[in-house]
Amino acid sequence: MPMSNIIGVPVVLVVDDMPEILHLVQRTLSSDFKSILLTSGEQALKWLQNNVPDLIILDVNMPDMNGYEVIDNIKKDERLVDIPIIFFSALSGDESEMLGLSHGASDYINKPVIPQLLLHRVRTQIELSRHRHHLEELVKAKQEQLNRLQRVTINALTECSESRDSDTGHHIQRTSLYVELLAKRLMDKDISLQNFGTESVTQLVSAAPLHDIGKIGIPDAILLKNGKLTNEEFNIMKSHVTIGAHTLRGAVNELGFESFLDMALQICLTHHEKWDGSGYPSNLKGEAIPLTGRIMAVADVYDALTSARPYKEPFSHEKAMQIIIEGREKHFDPMLVDLFEEVADSFAEINRKFK
Repeated sequence: MPMSNIIGVPVVLVVDDMPEILHLVQRTLSSDFKSILLTSGEQALKWLQNNVPDLIILDVNMPDMNGYEVIDNIKKDERLVDIPIIFFSALSGDESEMLGLSHGASDYINKPVIPQLLLHRVRTQIELSRHRHHLEELVKAKQEQLNRLQRVTINALTECSESRDSDTGHHIQRTSLYVELLAKRLMDKDISLQNFGTESVTQLVSAAPLHDIGKIGIPDAILLKNGKLTNEEFNIMKSHVTIGAHTLRGAVNELGFESFLDMALQICLTHHEKWDGSGYPSNLKGEAIPLTGRIMAVADVYDALTSARPYKEPFSHEKAMQIIIEGREKHFDPMLVDLFEEVADSFAEINRKFK
């Protein structure tokens, strides 16, 4: 946090090995700013460990550590990277100025100092910095609004789907948490071939609740049947993946840019595919099944096994775990079964908490 937020006056750190220059700058800026005066790069970096000014004026030619070395160290610190820095130097010419700017300086002022020019440049840089931070806050607030809208929309859609099948209970909430567990474990393993990072996990968790959205299109007589489905009925039930995919594909096409809905479409269409190719609707096999669908398959089956249905009692966590392990290389990606075993206790805890 810039010091101006604490003391009410913008703070300018001035670093120059010539005391007369420091005092000239201090007098020039005294009407509008509080100046912190230091005579070396080492002193500046030490002071910056515990302080964040609004602007830095930095001499280029100093003994021991020059201005380029100082600014390179400053730019490595996330707290300081956006602070405007004005280089101050007796070296003139386009080449010197371009070198300073290439190191990340916002401006470059030649010595000898012209006080009014210096004051104008400092005011301008601080105003630009404040304006940029204000815009960033507006963008951040707008993004949060959009994220809330996304969450509310997803919740409304999934609750509409879930309300038709009371036996699913907190199925959508649980499966989303299971998916997040597996995805984060995968990311922690740093399996580079998966290209799976924080953004992928965020999108996957947002998309997972829509995996069964197509059940809206399944007749009540089948969806709510109190007993085992016939082959014909099961074929109709299986169509929920293509119904959901058709719905989401329309939304993706209308949206016109990439979003979590692309991942939701992928999950919806592939979470019933099986590693050995015996799944539906496309009999995809192995890594031809998108990773998102393979993750969802583990989460979905575990929840189905541990949930009560009209035709069965819920299986214990241990029984469900045994069935998933036995499904390695048949129903499930063997790598994901390994990850599931590593986080199985957390699956059990989620299952207990959201019964």
